[in-house]
Amino acid sequence: MAELKDAIDGLDDDEVVDVIAMVWLGRGDFSADEWTEAQALARERHTDRSADYLIGIPNLGDCLEEGAAQLGFSCEEFEINRL
Repeated sequence: MAELKDAIDGLDDDEVVDVIAMVWLGRGDFSADEWTEAQALARERHTDRSADYLIGIPNLGDCLEEGAAQLGFSCEEFEINRL
């Protein structure tokens, strides 16, 4: 858990906002067409405790994967290209 928190804390504010927005896409709070709205709300809500918020989401990985898929990114393709 500490490594994940360190990784999130190591992101710049724009990257954290995008992660939060992507999680919200993945769990169905927003659609891909509403990406800019999700980013705007994430920017409003982003604090120095955003890493704790994200870590507290039980299905964080699934939400990120689904959110990425909605934006046209494939975690599977990324993994294949990195192996």
